[in-house]
Amino acid sequence: MLIEILAAALIGSLPAPPGAERIERPIARSDAAAPVAGQGTAPPTLAKQPKKPKQPKPPQSAVPAPGEVGDPDAPADPVDAEKGFRFTWKQHPSFRFGRIARVDVEAKLQEDVRASYPDAAGLKDPVTGQDQTFDFHRNRIGIRGNLFKHIEFEIERELTEKELTDKDVLAGVRPQSQWKDVYVNLSRIDNAQIQVGKFKIPFGLDQLTGVTHNDFVYRSLGASYLAPSRDVGVMVHGRFFKRGLSYWTGAFRHDGDNARSKKIQGGDETFAARLAATPLRRAGVPGLEVGGAVTVSALSDEPFLPNGLRGRTVMTQDTFYNPVYVKGRRQRWEADADLSRGPVSARAEYTRVLDQRLRQGIGSEDLPGAVAQSWYVSGTWIVTGEKKMRPVEPSADLLRGGIGAVEVAARYERLWFGSLGEGAGARSPRAEHVLLSGDRVLTLGVNWTLNRFIKLQGNVIRERVEDPERSPVPNGAAFWSRVLRLQFVL
Repeated sequence: MLIEILAAALIGSLPAPPGAERIERPIARSDAAAPVAGQGTAPPTLAKQPKKPKQPKPPQSAVPAPGEVGDPDAPADPVDAEKGFRFTWKQHPSFRFGRIARVDVEAKLQEDVRASYPDAAGLKDPVTGQDQTFDFHRNRIGIRGNLFKHIEFEIERELTEKELTDKDVLAGVRPQSQWKDVYVNLSRIDNAQIQVGKFKIPFGLDQLTGVTHNDFVYRSLGASYLAPSRDVGVMVHGRFFKRGLSYWTGAFRHDGDNARSKKIQGGDETFAARLAATPLRRAGVPGLEVGGAVTVSALSDEPFLPNGLRGRTVMTQDTFYNPVYVKGRRQRWEADADLSRGPVSARAEYTRVLDQRLRQGIGSEDLPGAVAQSWYVSGTWIVTGEKKMRPVEPSADLLRGGIGAVEVAARYERLWFGSLGEGAGARSPRAEHVLLSGDRVLTLGVNWTLNRFIKLQGNVIRERVEDPERSPVPNGAAFWSRVLRLQFVL
């Protein structure tokens, strides 16, 4: 069934909804004054010139891509005024119930082909030990819509989450939640919308970018291990000055999925806040957005195992930094910049996390705080000339008059861990000073968007773990990984 859907999307046989672009024609009219009998000729007046017809736009699809985020300031879809039940397919397969409700059906499927250094443990099945060259990385389905226009909702579930073995259960491993985004958003007031449920904590530009909109196959290491990701909570958010300034602030039950693992409990109650602005919009640079975020979480030492953050390599998931014992408070800070201009874009982000270690020494003394930091810089260029957006929209789909959109991308990043103060470092989870350990990564990629539904991404990844004893390859040498991803979005 999946192959048939992919084939249909590739050759463009799925029905395109109506809505072709129209060119407005000027209305002919004369504004010159006619002479009146007996009064002579009226003084000449400047006649208004007829309006020039609008130039046709490039042959870019008028239909939004399935993952495209609509303009919140745009007027409502006029078909919303129609009464009764109907089915439409404008951005997603959608069921409309007059002015009462809209329900869109969404699906995200990603299949990976992977390779790295010989006998990489992270690319083997944990039960059978066989190589997993092919990985059904993501298989999600969900619905999104609204009730009475101002009550928005989303429900998304992962269908292929790996099940735990009996050995995992006995070892205390916890299963990952198959529920992803499950929330309700009250959008009656643009400046103060209220969102309740499970969704991403507002922290980290790369982490907050939609999974199908990423410029690379994998998120940056900082987004994967330092940004909190999803949790259950309540958030107030809004925008001012026509989205020139946006804010998000909320309280959450824990500190996100990324802070937890199969054996790490993570933090407790979390407060988060984020601001983003377009400071040069009036200066003619509307594509520049800068932002920053902060979170504060409570840390408990109730778990028997260390409760700190950890560090792993990008694809092979080799641990180069083990968690240490923490207690007290976890503070995150983040700053980012995102620039898009024509077919090119650039991004940069810095993140710092400080964990207190109260009474975590061998003699229950306080230890210097554990510090984790990350940064990255990245850039993209759409060589086929389309304007940079997320997702990218091809000017002409493959096999329908064009080749799709082709984009090249590069990113360099570093994630490293240590502790406050100076002193000889050690690898013990209760060491006074933590031994510095990090990972430096260069990622080069090509993205080929064939049409609205299908995208191919290819990445080559070079990594070097800074602590030779924790490197997965001999002598702490650099190693390469390769991944090819086929993505289908409905």
